[in-house]
Amino acid sequence: MKRKSVLIAFVALFVFGSAVAQSDSSDVMDLEAQYIELKAKSNNYQIYKVVKEASMDQFWNSVADTLLMNSREIQGLNKTVGDLNAQVKSLQGQVAEKDQSMSDQAYQVEHMSFLGMDITKSSYIVLSWSIIFVLIAIALVLFFRFKNANKVTSETKSEFQALSEEFEAHKQKARENETKLKRDLQTEINLVEELKEKLG
Repeated sequence: MKRKSVLIAFVALFVFGSAVAQSDSSDVMDLEAQYIELKAKSNNYQIYKVVKEASMDQFWNSVADTLLMNSREIQGLNKTVGDLNAQVKSLQGQVAEKDQSMSDQAYQVEHMSFLGMDITKSSYIVLSWSIIFVLIAIALVLFFRFKNANKVTSETKSEFQALSEEFEAHKQKARENETKLKRDLQTEINLVEELKEKLG
């Protein structure tokens, strides 16, 4: 839209300049025609032309009027050119602001804030995937360590259970042996008592 406005302004300036140029041409032609007419109506004297003073004054007035009109047109053109230059500068400023805004938007699209730092989104994606892979690796290491620890714990529990069962079996056997020994001892004591009764 702004470029279109600048283009319209330049076209208007060109058309206005063409119109003024045509006006200047017509004024020059009028003066030339008046000069030719003045020369044609003048009397000849040897190699000279005798011109009436009134005709000279009339021609000079035409020249002065033409110069004044051209001067006013030039002033108007200068004002128009100044206005167009101001408009062009304003449009250039707006275009610069628009370009800056677009650059800022492009920067915002390509960058983001992460932990107080401005990084590109591609860098953020790479960093995020790197963190994810590191976390996955740590999780796998912890999983395998837990699995190994669980295996060792299960083996230890199994060994402890076997030792406990063996200890209980040994304890039971020891009780049985102790009971048998007590019975044998009681039997011997009874035999001794019987022998004492027989001897007594």
